[in-house]
Amino acid sequence: MTTDDWTALLRESVPAFNEYRRVHPEQPVSLFEANLAWMDLTNVNFEGADLRRSLMEGCNLAGARFDHAQMDHANLRSARLTGASLRAVTLTSGVFQGADLRGAALHDARLRRVIFCDANLTGAQFTGANLDEADLRWATYALDEMTDADLSSARIR
Repeated sequence: MTTDDWTALLRESVPAFNEYRRVHPEQPVSLFEANLAWMDLTNVNFEGADLRRSLMEGCNLAGARFDHAQMDHANLRSARLTGASLRAVTLTSGVFQGADLRGAALHDARLRRVIFCDANLTGAQFTGANLDEADLRWATYALDEMTDADLSSARIR
């Protein structure tokens, strides 16, 4: 399936998208450069998907699963990702500015040069995450919640 086919399936409904993925687990999901801005994608299954350069600004992604997804240069500005799972994602030069990541799981995520300015990271879990050169200025978080994360070269205040 092409990016346009996957996008059309998402626009049909998240349950239809998730069911297709369940029935066709071998089918790679490519949403490279997809425009998904402002969609309600609650509980969507993006595990292992190619989301590079995708636009998910303002999306409701509460409870979404992104585990092992490729997300370089993705724009999630002002997205709602409460309770989302982003375990082992790769996201270089992405944007979470103003996003709500309360309670999100970002274990072992590679988040190099990601902008988290004004994001709410309260209760987010970063065990083993690499936030090298990430911008956390003005974000809401507790440093003790990030004790197991690599914050080398991160801008934290």
